[in-house]
Amino acid sequence: MSSQFRRVARSAPALLCLGAAIAASPAAAHVIAGARVFPVTLTFDDPGVSDEASIPAFAYSRSGADGGTGPTHEYDYGFEYDKTITPRTALIFNDGYDVLQTNGAKTQAGFENLFVTGKWQFITNAPHEFVASIGVSREIGGSGTDHIGADHYGSTAPIVYAGKGFGDLPVPALRPFAVTGELSYTFADKEVNTISPASFGAGSPSNGGLAAQYNNGTNNAWAAGISLQYSLPYLQSQVKDLGLPGFLGKMIPLVEFTWSSPASSPSTAGTTWTAAPGVIYLAQWGEVGAEALIPMNKAAGTNVGAVALVHIFLDDLLPDSLGKPFFQ
Repeated sequence: MSSQFRRVARSAPALLCLGAAIAASPAAAHVIAGARVFPVTLTFDDPGVSDEASIPAFAYSRSGADGGTGPTHEYDYGFEYDKTITPRTALIFNDGYDVLQTNGAKTQAGFENLFVTGKWQFITNAPHEFVASIGVSREIGGSGTDHIGADHYGSTAPIVYAGKGFGDLPVPALRPFAVTGELSYTFADKEVNTISPASFGAGSPSNGGLAAQYNNGTNNAWAAGISLQYSLPYLQSQVKDLGLPGFLGKMIPLVEFTWSSPASSPSTAGTTWTAAPGVIYLAQWGEVGAEALIPMNKAAGTNVGAVALVHIFLDDLLPDSLGKPFFQ
């Protein structure tokens, strides 16, 4: 998933009915290394490539009042479509629609900027349950709605992804664990700059008494995410069958940590840390997940939010059409 929620970014009742109808089937999902299935995480992307879609990812956050009108409630609906070009390469499209409701003010709504990512899964080591990919993501500046905060200018971000299962450890209790991660560096098309008061005429109302004004640029920035997962499907099938009920036996409890930090100055944002504990239900048709969003420092906010995901595995559902690479 890829903005913070453009990969979380980025008709639930109908999909849940579909999941119930085929939940008895074993999960065969898309990113696999040996016996390990790496699910799609909710706050950053998974380590491999596949044909899949998020319809939708949903995130809620609450922030403090701006100008004394009251707190702002933000609802983000993210959409993602991943299309394999070859079995190891894919193009990924992320967009989102945001709704901002501030008490005492008019509701604002609009689209985020579109992101297009090229991704190559260059390592798949089945015996050690290891997957690694690299990619380049391009933000299409000006494709979103100005009044909900979409950037005027675009950016480009090289990204590294990895996933490692613990199935090769000698301790059976640890084998269901896995970690996944993502690291990126964003190059802004137009970096943030400031305009000093001296550039305004004497007494100009444009200055408004402020020390400086920022232009419409953005910062270069680092961002990273890491997840720790415990797969009950792996426990049941590869370690010890505990006889868990079907629904419970398909759960993957996890916690994700995300970090972002500006890499150029001046900066209009600080370094943020967020924890996201939750659970994923993994089936053959796809997955449903939910996590809390817990700020770990002031720059990340002061209120707990939430993120949820409905994700479809097109490569499993439609292997001969939408789920098939263009070139084998």
